[in-house]
Amino acid sequence: MIRSFIAINLPQETREKLAAIQDQLKKSRAGVRWVKPGSIHLTLKFLGSILPAQVDEIGAAAAQVVVNEPPITLGAAGLGAFPSHRKPRVIWVGLRGEVERLAKIQAALEKTLAPLGFAPEGRGFRPHLTIGRAKDRHHLQALIEAMSTLELPEFNSFDADEIILYKSDLRPTGAIYTKLHRMPLAAPAPTQSFSRE
Repeated sequence: MIRSFIAINLPQETREKLAAIQDQLKKSRAGVRWVKPGSIHLTLKFLGSILPAQVDEIGAAAAQVVVNEPPITLGAAGLGAFPSHRKPRVIWVGLRGEVERLAKIQAALEKTLAPLGFAPEGRGFRPHLTIGRAKDRHHLQALIEAMSTLELPEFNSFDADEIILYKSDLRPTGAIYTKLHRMPLAAPAPTQSFSRE
């Protein structure tokens, strides 16, 4: 079985600025498991465990969702936490730009993948970039204060021109992600709408 998800990759410049935010928040010495900057991505759909035989079918279905979609312009913006700022369990940076169009693509993915056995998410889509997960309450108040006073860097916009089906291997040192399929936005023809890595 393959633990997998569909996501948008981020440019190196965005990752570097997310790393700078992490470095500032780390000064709180809070008990947070920080996501390695190279592993931060924008998740569109978590699939869970799939069979290797399903990879091509999922790739082909997802490719049809984006085949006529031009690239999406996005940018990182804002700092937040789930379930709330006062009880941060997941620390994230939000998105700006063509977020409504992104949400429509995500909803189309949910609809397209449902017949393949992937139930739609029960909660609404809230696009975000997870940068850390609180492990305990150690120095939690210091983290809350750091989040409320942190001055965020200016993020440049970027054009997301593909969605990617990833394999996720959970390791003690953190998850390792491997690209299984790339599905270009506005692909030139349906026969070229996805490619096996």
